[in-house]
Amino acid sequence: MKKKIIYGMIAILLIAGVVFAYIQMSGNPFEKNRAKESLETFLDQAYPDMDYEIKRSADYGWTDATFRFTVMETEATGVETAYEYNVSAIEPYEILGDTIHFSKIDKEASKKLNTEAEQYILALLQKKVPEVGRVATDVEVYDKQDEEWTPQTKTPKSILIMLEIEKGDLSKEQMLQQSREIQKQLNSESIDYYLAEVGYHSVVDGEEIYDYTSFTPEQELTIDDVK
Repeated sequence: MKKKIIYGMIAILLIAGVVFAYIQMSGNPFEKNRAKESLETFLDQAYPDMDYEIKRSADYGWTDATFRFTVMETEATGVETAYEYNVSAIEPYEILGDTIHFSKIDKEASKKLNTEAEQYILALLQKKVPEVGRVATDVEVYDKQDEEWTPQTKTPKSILIMLEIEKGDLSKEQMLQQSREIQKQLNSESIDYYLAEVGYHSVVDGEEIYDYTSFTPEQELTIDDVK
């Protein structure tokens, strides 16, 4: 009787070990389903008119805890295109890069429009905040565009705007006022950005230090936003 109990316990431990090893190598089925749902929600919001199907199987990257799903897009002509999407296996199941968007970007046209957007925004902001020294943007378009960038230029995704200012003797209150003015100027031109970040550069005892503020178009900036 004791031997049967011992053998039963060994069998249970072996089964548990196999299940544990399977989950470690293939991912938790519950987490996989949640990650798939997260991807479906993302695709429905980003590409509401796209006819797609997510393959049931998914590769699991146990080293970085991600699921890789294959998304099949079917065009009206019947042509199918496969896209690989990585989704975090940990809540909130973040989508790690928009593969469809990246595959459609016209890099040459985007580079040209980025240069124009950066020059335009720099000139705009320096009228009210002359301390702004550099502007970087991430304008991305799908098709070749011959026209110049303007605040009315339509892009598939709202842009990120990165600014750099030499901090000098600026106080947190002064940085806050500058950021508020920058936000006001960007909004006055109706520039389609999802986030702007103002980096304040300084050197203390030979060490480079960056303070910053970041804000969305609608955000009400406070002193707590100066980091």
